[in-house]
Amino acid sequence: MKRDKYFEEFYINKRNDISFITLKKGAAVSYKDKTYIAKKELPVPVRVEKLLEDINKQDEIDGITLNNIIDGIIYIFGTDSSFEYIQDYNDMFKELDFEFLPYIIYCINNDIKAEDGVVYGKALINNEENEKTCFIYASCLEKMGMEHSNKENHASQYFLEEANLYYEKCLDYNDKFSLALYKLGYYYKRKQQYIKAELTWQKHQEIDDDDLRIEEIRNELIQLKPYVDYENGYSLVLKEKPAEALELLLPLVKDFSGWWNLLFFIGLAYRTMGEYDIAETYFENVLKIENYQKDTLNELGLCKICRGKYVEAEELFSTLLSIDPGNCEVFCNRAVAYLYNNQPDRAKEDIQTALKIAPHDPVALSIREELDKIDRKK
Repeated sequence: MKRDKYFEEFYINKRNDISFITLKKGAAVSYKDKTYIAKKELPVPVRVEKLLEDINKQDEIDGITLNNIIDGIIYIFGTDSSFEYIQDYNDMFKELDFEFLPYIIYCINNDIKAEDGVVYGKALINNEENEKTCFIYASCLEKMGMEHSNKENHASQYFLEEANLYYEKCLDYNDKFSLALYKLGYYYKRKQQYIKAELTWQKHQEIDDDDLRIEEIRNELIQLKPYVDYENGYSLVLKEKPAEALELLLPLVKDFSGWWNLLFFIGLAYRTMGEYDIAETYFENVLKIENYQKDTLNELGLCKICRGKYVEAEELFSTLLSIDPGNCEVFCNRAVAYLYNNQPDRAKEDIQTALKIAPHDPVALSIREELDKIDRKK
């Protein structure tokens, strides 16, 4: 997966930002009233940019600050969980009575850079994956995704997709984790999974005890309702239940007349019912909004054939083939239009092309058989 490869490279790059200094055997590291004595030579990580900061402040501080060593160790935890000295670092923290995990959470909650937050969050996950660490890491990924949202690359998409994954993981550990349900509703809504968003938020409403969030999501559910009706409606069209679908879809036209997806599925419902003239009107309105919407060109062409408007059908399929030239189905459809319009030679050409694209296509083969019958009658 491209996203997995992106994160693999992201953490490799972060790992390459780390340098090491060596604590000699017997060297002391102090924290508050505790002291750690190195029992052997121990390489400790420091990020290059943090090392440079300490060098630039050499007049104010003596050597490398403990904070920057801790930062480097967190970076190792986040980028290389199998690093050979991780247990030594844990021993150091234990002897110093330093609470490693609360410190990471404190840093994340106190406006560190979004990029650092992702690595710190990953350090939490690598230490222990549970609903809380998954939520914190997902929040860090989300923040990073939002920071990249105006850049022309896939980074924002990858960070937000990974955030979505970890919010969902929260529910694997605890399906009543209200904050994860709160966040996921927005993710599903953004991905146009409206029914899933509604179910997620309905569950959130039963569990959360924060009045502001409850009110916010109550309003979101009201706004979501027409989109849920749309999703349920088009699902019914695809299940070939057009009359039931229209009961949900038609009332939406008043407020969403410029939404071509809605008009398309209403047209498809009418075509399924054999109401080709009404279907045509809806498909034509789609094309006023999206001039070259491919599925609509095809469906409108089929309506034209059913109404005996073969020349118009040919033109629509030809337009479609100019933007989608390798489509076997459309060559078959145009062949039918040619055949009904008494142009068998042109129909043969299209079927030959269709069979070059898909030699075993059953529709193309059945049309060729019809054309062969016509030849035999001559």
